[in-house]
Amino acid sequence: MKTSAVLILVKTYPEYSAKYTETVCTAGILAENKQLIRLYPIRYRYLEGKYQFSKYQWLNVKLSKAASDSRPESYNIYEDSIKIGDTIETKKYWDERKEWVLDEKNVYSSVEELYETQKNSGISLGLVKLKELTKFSIESKPESDIEQTLKKKNSIMNQLDMFEAKKDLEILPVKFILHFRCEGLECKGHVMSILDWEFAQLYKNVKNNRGWENKIEMKVNEICSPKKETYLILGNVAKRQHIFCILGFFYPPKKTQLDLF
Repeated sequence: MKTSAVLILVKTYPEYSAKYTETVCTAGILAENKQLIRLYPIRYRYLEGKYQFSKYQWLNVKLSKAASDSRPESYNIYEDSIKIGDTIETKKYWDERKEWVLDEKNVYSSVEELYETQKNSGISLGLVKLKELTKFSIESKPESDIEQTLKKKNSIMNQLDMFEAKKDLEILPVKFILHFRCEGLECKGHVMSILDWEFAQLYKNVKNNRGWENKIEMKVNEICSPKKETYLILGNVAKRQHIFCILGFFYPPKKTQLDLF
C-alpha cells in the first residue's frame, strides 16, 4: 500500500453492491506515470463532504493493487485516506488537462486496436478518438434486468445497519446508446452503452419534461460536435472483459488557426 496522487477523470452511475451497499466505477490518472487506473470500491454518495471529489480534481490517496480483479488497471482505494487537492478548471486549462489525459499510453488509434490490446495484454481502460457520431438512442431496459436490480436493491436496503443509514438509489429504466465510428481504417461502426453519471443525472433532471429525450440528445450533439476534439473514455466489464462501454467523454475544443498564432 502506498499514497499516490490521482487525477479523477470519470465517475459512472452508482450500482448496488452486496458487500459495499453501493459502488461507483471511478477512473483516474496516476501522477507518477500518467497511467489510467480504476479505483474501487468508492461509495461516493456515502463519503463525507471532505472526501467527496469532482472530475479533474487531484486526490492523494492510499492504493493497493486489487487482488480480486485481474484487470491491470484496477486498484483498491482506502476511502478514509482521501485528501482532496486542486482542480484543473475547464475553461482556462484544457491544455493542462490534455497533457495528462491524452498521454500516448492511454490513447488508442481505434476501438479495434483497443480490442486487440485487450486480448493480448488484458488492458481494460483506454481512450479512442471519435470520428463520427452516427446515431444516439435511448432504450428501455428489459423488464427482467429491472426486476433483478430491484430484488438486489430490496435485499440490501432491508439489511439492518446500526452504524449507517442507507440511501435510496433510483433505478434507471432506460439506457443510453451511442452509435459511432472511430478512426480505424477497418472500422465498420460501433455501438456502446454510456454509463457516465452525468447522463444519468441529466435524465433525472429532465425526465418529467415534455421532449426530455431531445434535451439529452442535444447534450450528446454538443459533446460530439465537429467543433470538439472528442475522445471516448472506454472501460470493459469485469465479468465479460471483451465488452467495452463508454465511461465518459473528454471533449476539448478544437484548435483553430487563430488559436495557433
